[in-house]
Amino acid sequence: MPTTTSVSTLQMTIRENPAAQPARESFRAILRKTAETDWDAVILKADKLISRAGAVTLTLSALYFAFIFVSRSLR
Repeated sequence: MPTTTSVSTLQMTIRENPAAQPARESFRAILRKTAETDWDAVILKADKLISRAGAVTLTLSALYFAFIFVSRSLR
């Protein structure tokens, strides 16, 4: 059984200039910003949003299946 194989030649170039390292000032600014963040409040807010989304999903699915159950029981 004959097979065909080929070799793809892709040109790969190496950058002459390496990626620039972030400045110490910007790194310190990021550390200050994260230190000032109240992570407990952020987690509570995310938990509240997830709980609301779950409640909405549960309500919509209950309405959907209630409609199907009522239509089946009326037959």
